[in-house]
Amino acid sequence: QNFIEYSGTLSQFAEKEKISYENLLNILRKMGFPRESFATKIEEMSMGQQKRVAIAKSLVEEADIYLWDEPANYLDVFNQDQLISMLRKEQPAMLLIEHDKYFISQVTDKRIKLGDVKAK
Repeated sequence: QNFIEYSGTLSQFAEKEKISYENLLNILRKMGFPRESFATKIEEMSMGQQKRVAIAKSLVEEADIYLWDEPANYLDVFNQDQLISMLRKEQPAMLLIEHDKYFISQVTDKRIKLGDVKAK
């Protein structure tokens, strides 16, 4: 949730991270990222935009399973809905840690709720 290591424009970021710039932009477009922000430096973006960059980066990097910690954090309702739609369509295997019950109900088919563990 801290994006300090994310800097530069999206093209610079993609080059530094060795990921496909085209795929990064494609995923960002699916999440409603404004085209006029493609040239904005990441460190100058809103927290919601930075979060979408982090999510898009994750999805560009192929994985057997994705582990995401609170992906809905910093996203407004509109952007959450776009992320939900994309996840429903793509259906990547993932393990989510999330407190937003609505988001969880929309993108998961199995849930594990952890409760308080009392020491004996």
